[in-house]
Amino acid sequence: MQIIKKIVQEINMQNPKDFFLNAKNVAIVRTDKLGDMILTLPMVKAIKETFPEKQLTLIASSYTRPLLLNCEYINRTFFCEDFKNGINGIFRNEKFDVVFFPRPKLNECLSAFLTGQKLRIGSAYRWYSLLFNYKIHSHRKTAKKHEAEFNVNMVEILIGKRLKTELVKPYINNYEREKIENILETFQLEPNSFIIIHPGSGGSAYEWKPEKFGEIAKKLYEKTGLKTVITGNHSDIQKCKIVKEISVDSINLCSKLTLEGLMALISFSKLLISNSTGVIHIAAALGVSVLGLYPNSPHLSPKRWGPYSKNSITITPESRGKIDRDDMNLINFDKVLNAALELL
Repeated sequence: MQIIKKIVQEINMQNPKDFFLNAKNVAIVRTDKLGDMILTLPMVKAIKETFPEKQLTLIASSYTRPLLLNCEYINRTFFCEDFKNGINGIFRNEKFDVVFFPRPKLNECLSAFLTGQKLRIGSAYRWYSLLFNYKIHSHRKTAKKHEAEFNVNMVEILIGKRLKTELVKPYINNYEREKIENILETFQLEPNSFIIIHPGSGGSAYEWKPEKFGEIAKKLYEKTGLKTVITGNHSDIQKCKIVKEISVDSINLCSKLTLEGLMALISFSKLLISNSTGVIHIAAALGVSVLGLYPNSPHLSPKRWGPYSKNSITITPESRGKIDRDDMNLINFDKVLNAALELL
């Protein structure tokens, strides 16, 4: 009953814009995957560049730690895994004037509410949106904007002002850079002279068959002389093995690299080809050309989740209707090959 009474008492904050403008401590909660974090950092950048006096804290999963090292737009970073009670431990120890939830999760929003975080901002379209005292009326699943733009738009709606949406380039330290340079030397590869194929998706999207990726690697080597480096994590080992068996001149580094190493490798590459997954957004943020393969459903489509880069091409299935619109087998092979050649 006390929770219900508290909610009723503060359904909406009076003058949230003025409260935000005068706020000192601002937090953004994004505890999901790599791509989600890359596409949240434009929001971080927009806030910090517009309001440099604010102390900006990012609450994240430790999995994304390498993306956030030495980020000039973040004052503090808290990783949930570093606290005994996760985000509850963070919110019990810290009081924020404002907390943004770009992709809200019930336990995180409830924790912010119960610990008295003052201005809590999130979607108006979750059943637990009553935990927010400023609600954003924007349906992301319709994909009317890109995910990075949706995130920045949360701030724009609050302050009534247009802001820039720009990716933030990840920091790559010299140690990781030198390690990758040594690996490239071992395989007699020069920087900017190879292609990366990443056939997995981390379970975040529908996938093109690894056999198709293998054929693309083989054809690109025949046409351009550029070798392919295959990447992936432990769950992608079988997929990467299939790519390697078809494209015998490729180099298989699946499960051989840390995230920091993968980022360094991507920074040296000429083109990355992948299903919809976080490495696409890392490549885009690093300024590397990207060819992404995506389903058609709006909430999975490149309109929302494609590389936020002019130096990219996305391809979707040539479906005949809703039933097969996400059938990745309907992606045209020649279209992928020609797009890769265009980007090269």
